[in-house]
Amino acid sequence: MLIRFYFSSKFTNGLWLVLALSIPVVWFAYPQVVGGEHADAEHVAVHSLSVPSSIAAAEPDAETAFREEDAGISAFVRVRAQQGVGSQSRVDINTIVGALTSAPTESAVRDAGDVVDWGVNFGIIKLPMYAAVISRAPVENVTVYFDDEGWVVAYLPRDRPAAALWKYGSADGTTVNNPQADQNLERNLLVVAINEVLKARDPASSEVNPSDVDYYDWTCTRCDAFVLFSGVASSGNPDEIKFVVPYTISLIQSSAAVVLTEQIDSGGDDTASIAVDGKTIVTADADSPLNSAKFDLDRESESTSLHRVVINGPSDNIAVGAVMLLYDRP
Repeated sequence: MLIRFYFSSKFTNGLWLVLALSIPVVWFAYPQVVGGEHADAEHVAVHSLSVPSSIAAAEPDAETAFREEDAGISAFVRVRAQQGVGSQSRVDINTIVGALTSAPTESAVRDAGDVVDWGVNFGIIKLPMYAAVISRAPVENVTVYFDDEGWVVAYLPRDRPAAALWKYGSADGTTVNNPQADQNLERNLLVVAINEVLKARDPASSEVNPSDVDYYDWTCTRCDAFVLFSGVASSGNPDEIKFVVPYTISLIQSSAAVVLTEQIDSGGDDTASIAVDGKTIVTADADSPLNSAKFDLDRESESTSLHRVVINGPSDNIAVGAVMLLYDRP
């Protein structure tokens, strides 16, 4: 059965998605531009991309400048000071660096980080983050920047696919028999990394509200929105996703990630893959249980195009995949 998502320009400026899922579904219709509220944010949410201008325009002092030339897709927040401390947060940089470069004792989300750079009022740490909640968890390196003005930025290297921020198994209630892809991005790797910084800053602090996190892709300054959608292939049955890119969107960057959710021995034959328009773009196997890749959509300029995504998995394993589209809203 098909679910059709019709988005008004208020939320996607013309990007339509049609998802074919293997579970019973209900039809949802999105309102016209002239009125109404967003009817179903649970399935496919559109996120804005906006530059953190105060960081990009940092003072030319080498000890304070954020390294935008190293960054790809990023998430950022500005943490305000506790009551009575002042208008901005003043943090102990040494304490945060020490905590992030030590092996965590209670965290199951990362390994000990490595110092990239460190000054009096800022720190840059590379964190090996667990990219999937599965046995022998794959690692994705996320770099975090933080300073004494309260900025916390987590980003992937600029050569990594944007879809690599997706973390499988972070949705509530995820089990081997009930995989969920966490389509709302509430617990993606960048958000988790930001929370690691906040915990290092103050172990008693609460996690950041995902709605307070902003995103920006430093490799594509024109992209101002993105969507991430996903599917599950189980018992050898593929899952299919279709999406339409209208002619008004001229700039779009695409990437995908796929994971085998159950542990298999090295050298095993099980594979998971994502194909777009009949072409396999990324594959996961025993040696790389989670993998991600960039890809180009085959479409003509100034033409509306329909695209078909197929997630494939073996008969005795479950494959979960995600596709991420960054684009310039018309």
